[in-house]
Amino acid sequence: MKNQIIKFLHTYFDHTLDLRVRIFNVLALAGCVISLVEGLVNLFSGAGAMETLSVLATAVLSAGLMVYAQQTQKYKRCYLVTILFIFIGLFGYLFFQMGGYHGGAPLLFVFSVVFTVFMLEGRTALLVTVLELALYSAMYVCAYLWPDSIVTLATEHAYFVNHITDFLMVSMALGATMYAQVRLYRAQQRRVDEQNAVLSQVNQAKTQFLANTSHEMRTPLTIISVNIQTVMGLLKRMDGVTEDGEAQEFLQDAQAEIMRLSRMVEGMLSLNAIADSTEKDKADFSSLLGNTAEMIRLLLAKQGNTLTAEFSDGLTVYGNADLLSQVVINLLQNANAHTANGIIKLQAVHSGGEIAVTVSDNGSGISSQLLPHVFERGVSEGGTGFGLFLCKTVVESHGGRIQIESEKSCGTTVTFTLPIYQGQFGGEDA
Repeated sequence: MKNQIIKFLHTYFDHTLDLRVRIFNVLALAGCVISLVEGLVNLFSGAGAMETLSVLATAVLSAGLMVYAQQTQKYKRCYLVTILFIFIGLFGYLFFQMGGYHGGAPLLFVFSVVFTVFMLEGRTALLVTVLELALYSAMYVCAYLWPDSIVTLATEHAYFVNHITDFLMVSMALGATMYAQVRLYRAQQRRVDEQNAVLSQVNQAKTQFLANTSHEMRTPLTIISVNIQTVMGLLKRMDGVTEDGEAQEFLQDAQAEIMRLSRMVEGMLSLNAIADSTEKDKADFSSLLGNTAEMIRLLLAKQGNTLTAEFSDGLTVYGNADLLSQVVINLLQNANAHTANGIIKLQAVHSGGEIAVTVSDNGSGISSQLLPHVFERGVSEGGTGFGLFLCKTVVESHGGRIQIESEKSCGTTVTFTLPIYQGQFGGEDA
């Protein structure tokens, strides 16, 4: 007997089954028990034979649907059969045959609606629930307007037994259903939490690995770069080598690739810094922009570019000043890389509850094919593909937005927004 019970529980209520399937089995079993008890009560309380047989037939149908669904996996069909034949057909019949809204049948209507909401989903659940509510309400109206359509129970005792039986059975069924659902939800939530913890550890290990690898690559890249430059200097002093320039060209290509790889390493280190940087505070954004502009002005001048900076004093944000400064530097360096003897503009304005920062140039621009993808990691025209991806990551981590407009040979404009400082997290007043 014990083995049979264990096998039954494993077949219909095992934790590996879908949550909706287990709830259906709980409700089907509850409906079977309710119907059996209801039938026995009707049998001993003097209810009509037809009513008693109807309720007992419900118990058989509930058990049959549970077994059929488990064997065929056609659960949705079983849900609809249950709703159509038991909830609408049988419960409607019992409503008129067992005292109408004076009897216990309305409690069965509640059970029906809850079952429907649990088992169906989306538009189907909404439509069927509305249909049930409309039909049950119509039954109430019919019982009120045409009381002769209702078969009254013989005695007050019969009403008492009918009410308390339906109340207890429906309450236990719904209670068991809710208990099972909450228990299953908590079990699933524990598994999700465990998986998230594992994923967090894996992600942390990956981030740490990239950080360590990038950091360790700095030294050999620097040594290789210095050695290449040394060899290039030696070759220039050797007779006959500089005439064709082939060796120099090879070394220059190698040096360019080394520098590109070095910039990629710096990009990975910057991304790792973003992941680790959670410290934010009130920051004087006007001073940040001014210091950044002065720091990079000479670099832009080497390319023949002129920097114009326009922003008002008193711009304040809540964030990590180092990362925000890196965003502005990256955008200015990108503009410089694609502009020669041109004008690069840095502007910042206070608009509503945001600060809008714009970096624009009149350089070579970006091709229409590349433009939709420039904020993706690794996408670039000759660069490392980390710069704009880093900018987007930083800006969005500060609650802002970033966008780009560009036309080939006509220049590029990048605009990003940041929320103004409003005393976040109990900091000092702005």
